[in-house]
Amino acid sequence: MSRTITRAVVAAGGAGTKMDPITRILPKEMLPAGQMPILEHLVHELRTAGITDVLFVISSRKPQIPAYFGSGAAYGMDFSYRVQEDGAGPGAPVLAAETWTQGQPFVLAFGDNLIRGAADIKTPLQRLVAGTADCSVLTRIFPADSIPAHETPLGAADAPRHGPAAVAFGRDLLDHAGAQWVHACAARWVLGPFVFDALRASPPRPTGELYLIDAIRHWITAGNHLTALPLRPDDLRFNCDNWETYHDAVAALRP
Repeated sequence: MSRTITRAVVAAGGAGTKMDPITRILPKEMLPAGQMPILEHLVHELRTAGITDVLFVISSRKPQIPAYFGSGAAYGMDFSYRVQEDGAGPGAPVLAAETWTQGQPFVLAFGDNLIRGAADIKTPLQRLVAGTADCSVLTRIFPADSIPAHETPLGAADAPRHGPAAVAFGRDLLDHAGAQWVHACAARWVLGPFVFDALRASPPRPTGELYLIDAIRHWITAGNHLTALPLRPDDLRFNCDNWETYHDAVAALRP
């Protein structure tokens, strides 16, 4: 069954402690890469994928984001903002958006991640939203023994290939002990309304934080499947929550 996804939730509330002290005065999502802030690259990515309505979930310490982007009219889009304090965890922005999503599937994008697709007709996010699964995620495939510390492993993977072959991901793949390759979540999701109940059923971690990946793992363990869509080897992705990766992004986007 075909569908049209027009709504996106952008999680942009993290404190950016790995990039302190600059993030005391400027959100990490607003650091420049190329000729625009990291977050503006995401806005263009969303618009290219057909998104028209965006909810930014931010902290009270990030007034620069609504000040810069405003109503969204300059982009031909409609922007809303919701304030959520730090420390709630990466699942909390999703729960905060439940009413706003109006019971429809939506994109979830993490605002500190910059993705630039290889030269192609469709971007990675366009390929993701073209699917029909209740739950799908872009992934990057890493060797199991060298997953970067800032990545979120999902489960076992086959060796990477050039084409963006989607994988039906069930509980048999969650345990990646002994696997040579591992899917790591790449900061772009398509989620259906099921996710709100899944998050409410997922216990917070000892820190009190609610994690989306925990809720999704429990949902898969219950017999459900998500679709994992690996980025191509030549697709660029930068998790700009640390200086090293941020500098890599700046270098890659330098004119």
